[in-house]
Amino acid sequence: MSTITFLLVILSALLHASWNFVAKKHAGNYSVIYLSFLFSSMVTGLISIPFLGDVELNPTLITLLIATGVFHAVYGFVLTFTYKNGDISTLYPILRGSGIGGAVILSIVFLHESLNTSSGIGVSMVISGIAVLSYRRNRKATSPKGIFLAFVCGGLIMTYTIFDKLLVGELHPIPVMAASQIISVIMFFPYVVAKRRAELKFTLKNLWKPTIFVSIIATSSYLIILYVMQIAPVSRIVAVREASVVFGALTGYIILKEDFSKTRLIGVVLVMLGIILVKV
Repeated sequence: MSTITFLLVILSALLHASWNFVAKKHAGNYSVIYLSFLFSSMVTGLISIPFLGDVELNPTLITLLIATGVFHAVYGFVLTFTYKNGDISTLYPILRGSGIGGAVILSIVFLHESLNTSSGIGVSMVISGIAVLSYRRNRKATSPKGIFLAFVCGGLIMTYTIFDKLLVGELHPIPVMAASQIISVIMFFPYVVAKRRAELKFTLKNLWKPTIFVSIIATSSYLIILYVMQIAPVSRIVAVREASVVFGALTGYIILKEDFSKTRLIGVVLVMLGIILVKV
């Protein structure tokens, strides 16, 4: 992995941890996530038009676009309620760790990617470090429901990651991003109107700043990854991007005053050493 690619993935990781921190602060308010998709889709939808001129949307591409949109949509929905059921410093490593583990396996099986010895050890260390970071003796702050939902998020992450890798091999990243956001907006529109109308009005009036923040930062974070997917293997990208769990754990400890034990410090060290090995 080149230095510029590595730095772009680290930047994406920092941005990802940032918007997840905001999502945690407003856990349970799905309108923040929904409106962020809505605002972003307006921008990415318009910007994507020039990139569609010479594209032939065959049935395979259309199916992949719809599939990744559905998985992104469900991920955003489930994430809202995941953070309502526990600490971000526990749940974030679980959902990211299960996502990376699954994505690496799927990339090897379906995309025929391979890892050299250094990268293989690095990915294993990252996954191990994330497992350590998610461990805590006192589970009162994080319910079994929260842990279950975190694993569901991980499964969604690993699935749409593979779909998106296939898509950016045929399409520009911006239309891929736009499609997932537009489908997310359409898919959950009936739910928001029927069940979240009061919350939607409240969010537009009082929480528009964090909503715009999530919209810009989440879109920027994943667009970087989509661009990088065009030039680097998924298995390495997702491993390096897990620097986000370190940022997330530190944010939970420093800002939200969540527990950060010696065990978690070991987890941070493992993740960072693993990322260095993947970079090499």
